[in-house]
Amino acid sequence: MKLFHTENGKEVVYVQMQDIMHLINQSDLPVPVSIYTKVFTGVTIVNDSNRFDFVRFDEEHEVSFFRDLEFVIDYAKYKDLTDEQLEEEGQKLAVKANEVAKKWNNMSGEEREQNTNLLQEHENLGYMLNFLNEIYAVKHHKREMPFPEFV
Repeated sequence: MKLFHTENGKEVVYVQMQDIMHLINQSDLPVPVSIYTKVFTGVTIVNDSNRFDFVRFDEEHEVSFFRDLEFVIDYAKYKDLTDEQLEEEGQKLAVKANEVAKKWNNMSGEEREQNTNLLQEHENLGYMLNFLNEIYAVKHHKREMPFPEFV
């Protein structure tokens, strides 16, 4: 989950550790070095005790990088939705994921080799669905999130 905020006239973004780990371990996207250096100082272990912790990024290229990452859910986009609206958004993502899976399943081995990005897209859609569930849980007080103070 990501949170955009203006501080001292400058836009910053807060991103959860789980999203950063997903980005680094599960995607082929080149990650700016400054993100690595802010997150990984010494040995960094991400587990259930800290996966929802937010890391602040304030450099313009970092904010831009995270703004363009569609699979990292922007909390502001979903926080005020009703349960029904959240469910609709989840259904849209599920339909999209099923379409990608169907497309992949209809490809030959050679076509799959040339379209490995579809696997990433499918995984990202599933990831987004999971985080919609987290937002639902937060809204219903079933999950605590260590949000920054401005939230």
